[in-house]
Amino acid sequence: MNKQLKILHIEDSPSDAGLIARELKQSGVDFTIKVVETKNDYSNALKNYKPDVILTDHSLPQFDSIEALSIYNENKLQIPFILITGSVSEEFAIRCIKEGADDYILKNNLIRLPSAIKQALKARQVEADKCKANLELEATNKELNTFIYKAAHDLRGPLCSIMGLTNLADKEGETENLKDYIHKISESTLKLDAILLSLIDVMSIKDTLPVLNKIDLKYLIETVIKRLKYIEGYEILKFKIKVENQKGFVSDESILNSVLYNILENAIKYRNTSHPNPFINIMVSDIETGIKIEIEDNGIGIDGDIKDRIFEMYFRGNEDSKGSGLGLYLVANGIKKLGGTVGVESKLNDGSLFTIVLPSNFILT
Repeated sequence: MNKQLKILHIEDSPSDAGLIARELKQSGVDFTIKVVETKNDYSNALKNYKPDVILTDHSLPQFDSIEALSIYNENKLQIPFILITGSVSEEFAIRCIKEGADDYILKNNLIRLPSAIKQALKARQVEADKCKANLELEATNKELNTFIYKAAHDLRGPLCSIMGLTNLADKEGETENLKDYIHKISESTLKLDAILLSLIDVMSIKDTLPVLNKIDLKYLIETVIKRLKYIEGYEILKFKIKVENQKGFVSDESILNSVLYNILENAIKYRNTSHPNPFINIMVSDIETGIKIEIEDNGIGIDGDIKDRIFEMYFRGNEDSKGSGLGLYLVANGIKKLGGTVGVESKLNDGSLFTIVLPSNFILT
């Protein structure tokens, strides 16, 4: 037990409470203890003291251990609950364990208490880890099902267009509309390729470990911007890059490339077409805990009602969105893979500021 335990002890005998505290001290347990006698004090302590362990005598003037255990269960607590009593029948002990108690200790055998607390804490932690893993697995399965369904749906659209257009071109038997058909087939093919690349990026980020190499951030940002020049609206935007990184930066270039590409692509797509001077500013700086990348634009911004959902898989902010709905999902997962965080400040019609923070363990000092 490395941290100092907060123990809540339900006991109306000061001498018994003293014996238990002394036994814990002698065994080397680091703890603070709060002793309560009444039901009201017990309920208040659960809320305000927030104990790590509950020890309780069986019988008190106002209430007993069964009632204390009932209140414990009502609060859905996941901390050890140990009964300490002068004597107890086997039937009563079994009842307590069935109703949620972790153990029971006889007052004439307090030497067993420290190990009982340690074992109960360990068992509770194992159970908590198991529950967390199950919840994560459930969320992953749900996300995977959504991913497969939406991927199939998105792929089906351009494929149907290609099949329909090629069928029309074959039936026409003439060249009058052929050029138009080829152009539309090309558009559908590019859309299909973009979807497939997004899916590959998703799986790559999820399934591979980061490959860490020293990165020239300014060069990386400039390279990403050049890749975006074919996107409509690129030519009217003014890009400003400011890199103030005095430390050698180490990260996964592929993941960071994907992150920057998707944020900047969104900034171009959702530029404010009525603004006379549209811009995108990229600022990189050292901070105490690592490195910070800020990407600011004066585009159409994000409605406050949807801001908390923009990093969800396949989330599209409006019906006019032409993207795959995976861009910012890739951003969030990529930054998470690198051990960092990403946040956004935005107002509708007033631009957005994305802030990426990567921890110092990815920085050479």
